[in-house]
Amino acid sequence: MKFEILDIDALARLGQIKLNNKEMITPNLFPVIHPAANIVSPLDLKKIGAQCLFTNAYIIFKSEKLREQVSKEGIHKYLNYDGLIATDSGAFQQYMYHDDSIDIDANTIEKFQENIGSDFPVILDIPVQLEDSYELAKSKVLTTIQRAKDNIKRRTRSDCSWFGPIHGGKYSDLLKESSLEMSKLDFGVYAIGGIVKAFLDYRFDLTTQMLITTKKHIIPNKPIHMFGLGLPQYFSLAVACGCDLMDSAAYVLYAKENRYFTLSTGTKKLEELEEFPCHCPICSDFSPKEIRKFEDNLRIELLAKHNLYLSFSELKTIRQAIREGNLWELVEQRVRTHPNLVKALDIIKLNKPFFEKYEKVYKSHGRLYASKESINRPLIYRYEKRILENYRPPKNVKFLVIMPELDVKGTTSQFISNWLREIRRNEFIPSMDFHLAFYSIIHGIIPYELIESFPMGQYEISATFSIKNNIYQNSLINSVNFIDKFSTNYKKCAFLIPDSFINQFKEFEDFPKTHPIYDLFDLLNKKYGKYISKFRTVVELTSFFREG
Repeated sequence: MKFEILDIDALARLGQIKLNNKEMITPNLFPVIHPAANIVSPLDLKKIGAQCLFTNAYIIFKSEKLREQVSKEGIHKYLNYDGLIATDSGAFQQYMYHDDSIDIDANTIEKFQENIGSDFPVILDIPVQLEDSYELAKSKVLTTIQRAKDNIKRRTRSDCSWFGPIHGGKYSDLLKESSLEMSKLDFGVYAIGGIVKAFLDYRFDLTTQMLITTKKHIIPNKPIHMFGLGLPQYFSLAVACGCDLMDSAAYVLYAKENRYFTLSTGTKKLEELEEFPCHCPICSDFSPKEIRKFEDNLRIELLAKHNLYLSFSELKTIRQAIREGNLWELVEQRVRTHPNLVKALDIIKLNKPFFEKYEKVYKSHGRLYASKESINRPLIYRYEKRILENYRPPKNVKFLVIMPELDVKGTTSQFISNWLREIRRNEFIPSMDFHLAFYSIIHGIIPYELIESFPMGQYEISATFSIKNNIYQNSLINSVNFIDKFSTNYKKCAFLIPDSFINQFKEFEDFPKTHPIYDLFDLLNKKYGKYISKFRTVVELTSFFREG
């Protein structure tokens, strides 16, 4: 198997997998199908956009008739599907239904998967249950690792790219151990197991933490798969945290319960809908009322197809967001569909240094900050870190001048340009004595010479963030840290704050009295006293500096 990474954003990887003269793009979804009772045929799945399928080798093996047929034809011919096919070993049944009576051994089911031509076989692992004690979970992890080692010794085909399961459940140290040990073994894909029940309970924070823990310790040159991830509103967050592949039967399981996927409001009951908020072929051809009248099998099939259309549409949206560098913006939109998704996004805050390592240095577009979670983005953390660690003020400056960013950034504002012109042309203080800086309510202090650098000069944020929230507080902390570190470089500091200004539409606009720059001044004034003051005009400012 060849895995080529084409682009990145956050921990997401736009990639391409090539195996057995077949290709698939990542991130991507394996729709799970029953090997003998398909609601949606593999041919229809391919038309909808599936480049890969997941089916159950254990179910095939347990049926003598089915086993003989698939063994004779091969899994691709039997399913009439020429894309990539992954097969499960039966461990999922054991996990989901606590069925300890799985009467098959690892050697037999793994050999069977090879014989039927599975592209992605899965070893017979032992998934960790969320309720497992630490001792029981550790035992399962160690057994799975040993079975993985045994699997490598038994393999007979080189055209299979095996899934190596990662386990540990809620125990981070076991996930770490599993990831490190499995990384030493030759598997094409590493797959995080034991998470479906957490998904069913909407414990997105737990599954996200499991993913990040695995991502920190797994070998980086192979795809990461998440077993059972099928809710499209969670796709973007999972991909941003490092998920490359996923599989799920949720599209059809939800359809059997008359549940309809949306991205804006989560899943909806069919009986709640008067109109379909979608233009896929299903929703374009039928109304909710019409589908409610259909017999069960047809109704389930149509809902399942819609759920798949929406799932693959979301994956296309995610892949395009990776190309454009807009994945964080997409994630912040999607998590609004459920409070537990917002809670899961908070985990990014606890792992900012890790995410920052993989964040691009430059992107082709400016950033949009539209929610309070935006403050946790790696780009902002990078600026906070580097402005204190790497920045040095210009030599021989004497006075620091802090100005607010107005409705447009830096010198793009005609009003700011006029101020700068007055400062340069004043008769009393050489322009080289001034160090100019802007106060940004997202970044804190931005030195003038950095204002055109990415991302400080290329972002948009809502004016409503000029209230006391976490973004506001963060910018104050960053600004105070900057002044504290570089205070010895300046004799005095002055704030230049207008009563009103001319905005980008050439209209007069009052400068808000609630703007956090006033609070920044109060904080610094208490700390540095007479060495800091605020003014409305350049004339007043230069007089303050001339006083010595």
